[in-house]
Formats: sequence, structure tokens, C-alpha cells
Amino acid sequence: MKHIHLKNNLEIERKYLIAYPDSVVLHQIPEDMATRITQIYLKSDDSGFGRRIRERIFPDHTEYTYTRKKKIAFGERMELEDQISETQYQQLCKEADPAHQIISKIRYAIPYRNQILELDLYQFSQKFATLEIELPDINSPVQIPDWIHILADVTDQPGYSNFSLSMTLTFPEERNGNI
Repeated sequence: MKHIHLKNNLEIERKYLIAYPDSVVLHQIPEDMATRITQIYLKSDDSGFGRRIRERIFPDHTEYTYTRKKKIAFGERMELEDQISETQYQQLCKEADPAHQIISKIRYAIPYRNQILELDLYQFSQKFATLEIELPDINSPVQIPDWIHILADVTDQPGYSNFSLSMTLTFPEERNGNI
């Protein structure tokens, strides 16, 4: 496995629930900023880390990763991520946790004012999407373009993690009838 290095293996990010963006705006985003992601959660092991695998289809290639995450503090997680081969990915698929469904989404990585906005559009929702922004510090200011309509800051709200979403393939608002 090829290790992907993160600064101290620490992921610091804010996450927002947003209204599903207007299709006209989405069509203006260059295709090379989009990747198709298939994400599978694996059965727990004794490490205390959540485990997942991803297939990311870029316009010109496909990547496979094996990731372990553990919450450290508000908006901060220890993340260990390795690039793996397609064969390793297929082997790890056998360890899929049956309590979780496969997450399929399109991710747009959009540079905006010295930040990278990660806009995730999920196959299971035409009303909501999420926006993640990795930060040097959890209290760093966040700048968001006007065309993105923030509904709520859901940083560390468990119902909005991909792990939780994979159990129901619905956002909490859709489950609770608050749409």
C-alpha cells in the first residue's frame, strides 16, 4: 500500500448541509473538477478506527484508497489513508459491513479564495448536498461563494457523516420529514 501523507495525519474540516445546487451552475463547473466516488464501509476491527475503501473515478484515471479515521476533537480526525490496487480494493470489498450501504456521489473540488471546496452530490438526494472545507485550524475563517446556499453547519453532527448516511441513504431532514 502506498501511504498518502497528510499533515501529521490530521484532518481538520468544516462540513455544511447545503441546498442542492442549481443545475445551470453545476454545468458551469469544469468536468475535470469532478470525480465519481464509490465508498464502502468495512467491518470494525480492534484498532478503534472506522475503516472504509473508495474507488475514485477521475476523467483520466481511477484511484483506490483504504482509509482509517478516528475522531480527536471538534472537526478534527486522525486519518490514515493508503493508495491500494484494484485487486486489494476487490479483496477488501469482502469485509464490507452489512449494516452500511454503498455511498455513491459526485465530488466537485472547487478552488475558491485560497480554499478547496469539496461539494458532494449524493445519488440518494435531489434536495440536499454537503460541502466540506479542509482548514489549517478549526477556527479559520471560511469563505463560500454566493451560489452555494448553506442550510446548516453540520460539523461533527453524527447524522451527516458519510458513515451515518450509509446506514439509511437519507439526510436527517428527509428521515424526520423536515423538508
